[in-house]
This record gives sequence, structure tokens and C-alpha cells, in this order.
Amino acid sequence: MKHEPHTFALRAAASAVALCALAFAAEAEESVTTEAVRVTASRVERELLDVPMSVSVVTREDIERSGAQTIGDLLDLVPGVRITPDGGQGMKRAKIRGEDSFRTLVMIDGQKISEQKSMSGSPMLIDPSMVERIEVIKGPASVLYGSDAIGGAINIITKKGGEKPLQAEVSTGFNTSASGKTAAASIYGASGGWKYRLGVAYEDADNLETPKGEMNYTDFRSIGANLFVSYDIDADKTVGVTLDHFDMEFMSGDCENPAFFVDVPEWKRTKVGLFGEVRHVNAYLQRVRADFFYQQSTKSMHNHVFQNPGPMTIVVDPYADNDLDQFGFSLQTDWQLGERHYLIAGYEFNYDSLDAVSRTQSMIAAMGRPVSNTDKTGWYEGTMTTHALFAAMETQLPHDFTLSYGARYTYVDTDMDVAHGITRDLINDTVDTDGFGEPDDASDARLVFNAGILWSGVENLTLRATWSQGFRSPLLQERYVPTSMGQAGTTWNNPDLDPETSDNFELGARYAAGPLALDASVFYSLADDYIDALPSAAHNGDDMYQNVSEAKTYGLELTAEYTIPQTGWTPYAVATFMRRQFDYGNGVKTYDSGTPEASLRWGARWEGSYDALRLRADGFARTNSATDYRSSDGSSDYHLGGATTLNLTAGVDFGPQKAYSLDVGLYNITDKAYREQTSIWMPGRYFSVKLNAKF
Repeated sequence: MKHEPHTFALRAAASAVALCALAFAAEAEESVTTEAVRVTASRVERELLDVPMSVSVVTREDIERSGAQTIGDLLDLVPGVRITPDGGQGMKRAKIRGEDSFRTLVMIDGQKISEQKSMSGSPMLIDPSMVERIEVIKGPASVLYGSDAIGGAINIITKKGGEKPLQAEVSTGFNTSASGKTAAASIYGASGGWKYRLGVAYEDADNLETPKGEMNYTDFRSIGANLFVSYDIDADKTVGVTLDHFDMEFMSGDCENPAFFVDVPEWKRTKVGLFGEVRHVNAYLQRVRADFFYQQSTKSMHNHVFQNPGPMTIVVDPYADNDLDQFGFSLQTDWQLGERHYLIAGYEFNYDSLDAVSRTQSMIAAMGRPVSNTDKTGWYEGTMTTHALFAAMETQLPHDFTLSYGARYTYVDTDMDVAHGITRDLINDTVDTDGFGEPDDASDARLVFNAGILWSGVENLTLRATWSQGFRSPLLQERYVPTSMGQAGTTWNNPDLDPETSDNFELGARYAAGPLALDASVFYSLADDYIDALPSAAHNGDDMYQNVSEAKTYGLELTAEYTIPQTGWTPYAVATFMRRQFDYGNGVKTYDSGTPEASLRWGARWEGSYDALRLRADGFARTNSATDYRSSDGSSDYHLGGATTLNLTAGVDFGPQKAYSLDVGLYNITDKAYREQTSIWMPGRYFSVKLNAKF
């Protein structure tokens, strides 16, 4: 039976080639200029060409045609974004412009997904089938969206209602990289002022298959559901309710240490939200929008570490059970002040309540006999309360210039009401209640600014120059909760931490007319007071969070494409070139910061028709340069070689109104062995297929 996946892959590859051949043989049709992409990155909907910041969009069409199993898969080719698979395929997190996932703000419909106790940053807990589009804002977005957005912000915008009283869509897919299966269905519509959507989704994947063999501890499963209902009271007033649920289980491993794994049998996110919007209140007040939401995240985790240095045997098993309740409220007002000034002003409130239990069982044996056997259990109950006032103004100046400027004042209060624990020595049968810290509280206040100018004096071209500040408040974990997750022993908290800060400078240009589209950005970022885990003499050399690090990052992002008239062919390139210098603050300064200097996707896609079929194909290469990392003390340095993979996708739309679509893909055609992080090898040659139907 071991030969069957290989046989299936060959047959699938043959199908893909056949479909591509059909596409190339079909009659080419002229490219049609589509409606301009509209985004809400500046908190008001406008055409992408006119947004005064660097923004990339993953559209609904991109999502429907993709075989992606996670949101991270969808973002993997966005310029300036790097996805980290966390030792598995189920949970992926995003880094923007070199900043790690702790400094990337993740939102669903503009509302933050909080994460107060994690070694890896905020998760993206939603199924791709429920997403209308994803907007990626690169560079600090703290003025508009708040703390955690030093690197940028990801706003995942969900699907809402329809245009007819009753509509439906279903999709199903399969990929051979891990025998992955996906299925999703939804009903939606609009009638008499009502709009609604009800959707469900399911994902299942086994261990990854790679050129180096099967990667253990990389399987995952998830199920999601969402509900949206809104009612238009009249043409200018809308109220509504949303309900989201996502339940995932996954594992992560380490190919360098097969005795290490992380098992997450449960990570649930449930959110209920209410909103109301009034438009065109008067000649000045254009819009008032209020949002209330409650979100709960529940996570259980087991981390197993086994080490056998010489005659010693070390076994560590940390466990964590975290419940995070989040309450949020936002009020936004849009003002037209004369003919030249547009003001967005508002208030945001967020309250996080963490209830966590951490337990670590550790045993050290020598010559087969235990010399240490302890059981530590800690209980933590803490809160973070955030208040923010923000204002962003756009002023139209003569000669086609637009000035944008804004400020945000944020006050953050943290309280750890319960922080205690028990350490049991199982050999000597003793109990110790020391060493877990005392209840504590802290507060931060920060005023950040941004300013930029945009010029649109040439039709279909905009040029921009911006400066923006970012900041991030310490998590409850960083201030109050020691953790033993990972392979590096205990990482100790620090109640005296300050917020991180940054300044970002950017020059950019966008052009979109006829067959040519260009989007380019040059950026430079200075970040200070980084919170980093470094060895501490106060904890016998164990790591402790400290405000000692800083970073300097500069680079270029480029998206370019040209549609050759009368052929349907569009050559394109998406590239990121970046250098990042990290200063640990202890005398170690390095450009080996775990950031590849070059990442690009380049190729050519084709669109055409044959009889009643709409056909497409895309052949592309994906390239990452080598990645080097130097740690503060040299204990976890690594080097990952660069890699280029070749890929081919094809699709067809058919049926009445092209309501059905079939998309196939053949990835890593040369079966290249490569890693994008140290823990696991990436998939070898694999095939995917996805079928969509709308009714």
C-alpha cells in the first residue's frame, strides 16, 4: 500500500498537465479591466491606489482559487510577510518586515485577537473559506489600530450577506502533502433589508510528507462555523450581529530532536459581536459606527522534552491550560470638514482576563537512578485593560497633494491578581511555595504620531512618503508569568518592563493603468526597548524578559505585472529585499537575525476561454535566499540554505454564469528539500485539487 500515494500523485500530476495543455490550446481572450480593489486599511473604504500606506490585499478570488488550508498559507506570498510554521502545519504565524509575530497585530473584522500567554505571538484562528479578503498593512499601524502593530497589521475580513434571497456555496479540496482534506459550505442572502450568512468548514491533515521523509507530530484538524445577520433600518442605518467559532487541534515537532513535541489537543476561539452604523448624519458627520464584542480563547498544551547528554537523562513535561476572555468596544466617527478636510476620530476599549494554570514535571536521572524529580504547579489570574483615543486627518492641498496626519493616545493597565504556586520534590517528599512571585500591577501610557504626504498629479499614479511611530505593551506573560515551554529551560517574567517603540520611514509608488501595474515601497525602521529573553544572573543564567534589544531594518518591496495585449499572458514578479540588524544590548550586534535577504515569486499566468469554459494557468518559481541566525549567547545559532521551488497551477470556470470552478496545482515540482525554520522540512512534490460551486 505504500506505493499508492505516489501513484495518486503521478495521476494527479498528469491531470494538472492535461488541464494546462487545454488552457494553452484554448482561444485567448482580451484582458478585461476589472473594478479597482477597495480596502479599509485607513479605517474608511477607498481604492487601493489612494491609500497613504503600504497595503497588500488577498482577494476573495485569490482565496477561492487557492488550495490553502490555513490563513498563513494565503499570506505566504505577500511581499514583506514571512510565515513561520511553528514546527507543524496547523498553526502558522506571520512576521511583517522582519518583526516577529508578537509585533504583528492580527484582527478579524477590525477586532484584535489577543494572546497574553504564548511563546509565539497571536494566532490566526479562522478558516480560509469564511474570509472575504485579507488586508496586510506593512509598517507601524499603531495610530489607527493600536499596540502590537510595530511590524504591521493583518485584518481578516469575513464574508457577509448576498444579493438574492437565497444563495449557497460549497467547496471541497484535497492535497497530497499530508493527505489533507477540506470541506466548507454556506448559505447566505439578502431580502427586505435583511442580510445573512451561515457557514461551516472542516480541515484535516496527517503528518507532512517531505523529501526527508514523514515529519512526525505535524498533523492537525479544525472545524469552524460563523453566523452573520444584519438589518437595514433605512438607507442610512444598519444594525447586526456576528458569531464566530473555530476549534483546532494540532501538533508540532522538531526534526533535529525527535524526542521533542508539542501537543495542543484544544485551541478554541468563540466570538459574538454586535454593531450599529449610521451614515450621512448631517453635512459634517458622515458616519458613526459602534462595535461591541466578547471573545473567548481556550487553549490546552503539553510540551515534551527529552535529552540524554552522556550518562544523564533529562525529561521535562510542561502543561498549560489557558482561558482568555476578551471584551471590546469601539466607536468611530467620520467627519467631512469643509471641502478639503476628512477626519476620523474615535475611542477603543479592550479588556483581557487571563486565567491560566501551568504545570511542569521534570526528572533528572544519572546512571538510571533519579537524582531530581519535581512537580511545579502555578496559578495565574490577571487582566489587561486598554483605553485609546485616536484621530486621523486627511487634508487636500493644491497641486494634487494630500497630507495625512494623526495621533493616538493609549493607556494600558495590567493587574496580576493571583500569582502563586507549589513545588513538590517527589524524591524528598517536600513542598515549597516560594519562587512564583507576588500579585502585582503596572500601567503604561503612550502618545504616537504619524504623518505622510501623497501626490496624485499623474493619472493612475500615486507617490507617497510617510513617517509613523509604533509601540507594544508587554504581555501579561512577559511581566508576570514564568514559563517552561520550549527547549531552553525556564523563561522568567519581569514586572519592570517598558513598552517597545519604533519609528518607520517609507517612500512608495503605485501605478495601475492598462496592462501595467506596479507597487513599490522602500522602508527604514528603527526599533528600541525590545523585549527579549536573555540570560539573567538573577536567575542563575536562565533567560528573563528584558528591555535591552533594538533593531534596524531597511528594504524594498516590489509587485510588478504586465499583461501582453491580445495574448492573455501576464508575466509578473513579487519581491522583497531586506536587511535587518539586531542588537541584543549585551555587546552582540548582528545582521544574522533570521531574516532572508531576498524572497520572491516570479512567473507568468494566462487567462483565456474555450467554448463555454473560462480557463487560467500560472507557472511560477518561489525563491528564498539563505537564512542565518545568531543568538545572544551562541547557544541556538542556525543556518538554513536558500531554495527555489517550481510550481504550476491551472483552473477552469464552467456551468451557468461560471458558477462552478475546478483548480489544481502541482507544487515543488523538482521535489526540493528545504526548510523555512529549523524544526521541520517543508513538503516535497505534492498535488492539490479544489472544487467550488455556487448556487
